Amino acid sequence: MLDFLNLIISDIKISIRKKNESIISIFFFIFSILILPLIFQGDQNILKKFLIGIIWFLTLLTIIFSVEKLFEKDYEDGVLDQIYISGVPLETIFLSKSLSIWIITCFPIVILSPLLLLLFNLQTDKLINIFFSLLIGTPILCMIGSVTSALVLGFNKGSSVISLITLPLYLPVLIFGIEASNSEIIFNQISQEFKILIGYLLIVVAVSPWIGGLALRLKYR
Repeated sequence: MLDFLNLIISDIKISIRKKNESIISIFFFIFSILILPLIFQGDQNILKKFLIGIIWFLTLLTIIFSVEKLFEKDYEDGVLDQIYISGVPLETIFLSKSLSIWIITCFPIVILSPLLLLLFNLQTDKLINIFFSLLIGTPILCMIGSVTSALVLGFNKGSSVISLITLPLYLPVLIFGIEASNSEIIFNQISQEFKILIGYLLIVVAVSPWIGGLALRLKYR
């Protein structure tokens, strides 16, 4: 457990110090939201109609951009080898990297999205929905992206094929995330869309560390 926490803290410190792609991707997300009124020429009706879908799509692009070389740089620098030689299980390494990239990239998006959407005069319940749907959905997107990154590293070749194979796994998150964001919020009952997202999250958390660990293990055979 101590190794797990140390790896997360180390990754966060390195990302902040080096201002890597994860930090840049957050600014890309913010800038993309702020220029939306210019793209839609100030048409509030059209903007509000597609706004939540655009938020989710930009979130997906940001995550894919952030996790694309999640393990590759550490492997090239020899950091991954040192951690592996120290006896830390590859599943733990995978999980710590996935969680650290979520903290660095996704958590700011979860916090900033409702605040940015205040600029577009959305209803309060929509802001609450988008916050909770992103809070549940972004870990799923992040872990799927981390699995893709681990598979690309493990198999060395065929990165385009692997990316295409894993791409459909993102679609249910986008569909139900958008539906959950647009659903009626009921405080004494969780909507069906949120239940599906939570179920998907539990499955991904249970399965992805083993797949990611197996993919990384292929690199050391």
